[in-house]
Amino acid sequence: MKKIAIIIIATVISISSYAQEINTLFSTKDSASTTTIGGYGAPIIRASQINGIIGAAIGGKGGLTINNKITIGGIGYGHVTDYAFKGNNFAGNENADLHLGMGAGGLFFEYTIGMKNAVHFSIPLNIMAGGVFTSDKTLDDINDDIDETIENSGIFILEPGINIEFNFTKNFVPTLNFGYRHVMGSSLINLSDKDLSGFHVGLELKFGKF
Repeated sequence: MKKIAIIIIATVISISSYAQEINTLFSTKDSASTTTIGGYGAPIIRASQINGIIGAAIGGKGGLTINNKITIGGIGYGHVTDYAFKGNNFAGNENADLHLGMGAGGLFFEYTIGMKNAVHFSIPLNIMAGGVFTSDKTLDDINDDIDETIENSGIFILEPGINIEFNFTKNFVPTLNFGYRHVMGSSLINLSDKDLSGFHVGLELKFGKF
């Protein structure tokens, strides 16, 4: 009888232990493994459309990665192209030569699929706040402290996208980024949220622990 009781107890414990082995968001397939922490930093360069004009933006991002899947961090960039357009200078000329500048920064979230594969994908989402302005001076003149701002506004940006990533080495992962910049909350007279929104394609050079 004691042997039967011991067998029953052992069976119950075995079944119970097996039932607890479930997959969770932050676990790997190996139940004996522990959570891995990594991270990376990356310069960013991208081609982007604003008000129908293709221009360039540069910046950077960096974050903390959990189990080669979830990355959370900070991102920021500024547009370096002189986006010229015709608009109202509010001084009697509704067809004046104007120039636009824009930049933003905030948080990003990224989910990576198959990080151990030489070529894999990730899905980023950037949530940022920034500013946009129009001027009757070029960006070079503005950088020289000749500021003739016509109007300016704060903006809120959501940027969903998709990345194609290449594991060159264990610590270097170049990434092609494709996404859409959705701008909200601008109060410019000359340009709308739709004018400031647009698709982009970029290159991110990720250096870190993967």
